[in-house]
Amino acid sequence: MLQELVLDVRKALESSRPQRQADSSFDRIKSSFACQFSSVNPRAFLPWGFVRHRTSKWIWTNEVTQPGGDAPIGARAFRKDFTPPLGKTPAQADIIMTVDNGLTLYVNGGQVGTGGDFRFAEHFCVALRPCLNVFAVTGLNAGVPLACLPPSKSHTPTAPPPLSFPTPLGAIPLRWTPAIAQGAYGVAPWGQITIPSTTPVLSLTAANWIWTSEVVNGNAPAGARYFRRTYYPPTGQTVTSATVIIVADDAYSLTVNGVPVGSGTDFHIAQTYTVNLAPAPYVVFAVVATNGGTVNNPAGLLVAVEIMSQCNCISGAYFISDGSWKFNTGTSVGFELPGFDDSKWPAAVIEGP
Repeated sequence: MLQELVLDVRKALESSRPQRQADSSFDRIKSSFACQFSSVNPRAFLPWGFVRHRTSKWIWTNEVTQPGGDAPIGARAFRKDFTPPLGKTPAQADIIMTVDNGLTLYVNGGQVGTGGDFRFAEHFCVALRPCLNVFAVTGLNAGVPLACLPPSKSHTPTAPPPLSFPTPLGAIPLRWTPAIAQGAYGVAPWGQITIPSTTPVLSLTAANWIWTSEVVNGNAPAGARYFRRTYYPPTGQTVTSATVIIVADDAYSLTVNGVPVGSGTDFHIAQTYTVNLAPAPYVVFAVVATNGGTVNNPAGLLVAVEIMSQCNCISGAYFISDGSWKFNTGTSVGFELPGFDDSKWPAAVIEGP
């Protein structure tokens, strides 16, 4: 399992009043505790360490005996504490992260977001507290090579990590050890990672052709089939737009949150759409894909999506056509609407890249 983490912490340009250095353990505890209940009201920002994912390193626990080697299956906890220089007030953090195979990110004890495909980095933007800030990650290795970044403390549990480990007041046990570097960005077996950009640049290269479970020997019955994918933004984020590139064999009709977006009738030519989104707790992508003809023949749906969200800054996330989509073979009235119940729909079947 691998995790890649880049932090861009932005601080207020205006320095705060000089503060007395804590001269005792009690003073340090009081200072840390006070930060939990302070508010941030920045006026201007100065980049402090621009996001440079290409200088980041994959990291993992000391269970990996060689860079890029195999690690035990299961979850591992990582934690990085950040205390700003004296007189500087952090306002927000831009975080680019991926984990092979899955992640849950916490900042100051609150869950920020998750990720489940290491080929696509997650981009989170998080407001910070004026003093101590804690970045914590639970990384899941599902059975293939893994790792994480930048230098941080790691926990190799024989039992789940302490519930307080993501919080500023959660003490790091002495048995926690520094994370071990597995190699620089771009190293095998992970290679180049797709990273959300301010101006989305999408590709279908990593997407999978999907269809229903009816495919036998590469052929599926003719007719329309129904697909859905629901996206939940990170806590505190508001979705603003989605860019979709899509194609189907033989035809498709796309809706987003119940609003018709576009259609296509030639699987040789993909279409790209950018959709502005109204604030909503989640976004539903619904597709009617039709396999033409009168007899069984090849059919497939291929999709890549980039979502942009906003709080105090922009966050981004990718997803593609894969087993996270759901399908139905029968007519589904209202399936394109956000409130439709697809809990009994089965997972789409991956046909291939």
